[in-house]
Amino acid sequence: MVSRRTLRNAPLGRDVAIAYAIIVALYLLKFIPFQPTQIPPYLLIVAYDLVEVALPVLTPYYPIVFPLFLYVLAVGGASLTRIFRATDGQQSAWLQTLGGVCLIIGILSLGFGAFVGGPLVSPTDNPTPLAITGATGIVFLGVAWWLLGRPTVQYVSDVGDERS
Repeated sequence: MVSRRTLRNAPLGRDVAIAYAIIVALYLLKFIPFQPTQIPPYLLIVAYDLVEVALPVLTPYYPIVFPLFLYVLAVGGASLTRIFRATDGQQSAWLQTLGGVCLIIGILSLGFGAFVGGPLVSPTDNPTPLAITGATGIVFLGVAWWLLGRPTVQYVSDVGDERS
């Protein structure tokens, strides 16, 4: 049986490669002519657009920087997988890393919803972006919670001293 300590010591590169493959697959969903599948790629593009607005020097280097941005998201997803992984190897690395990526996409979705649809101050504002990104974010966070093994927060004092 694989212990939690063994999983924590497994190469992070494997998880990053899996997360990058998943994020690229999510991005490629934009070519499917069914609108609900195009929401995750749209969120990735909008997240990069926010980075591009903050750093306009990146604009001419889009073909290089956008894949690097996706790679940074993959590193974040793999890192979140390591932090929130709750099982001791009962689930494949693919599914656990998919949970970390879903967590990243869910956070991006809710952040985008709060940024764009959140400031509804007048009755004439359109609540649709808030509803779509909010629902997408909640679905992605729910899937992440389920795939990561319904993790609970463990405090340092709860872990104890494991010696093997």
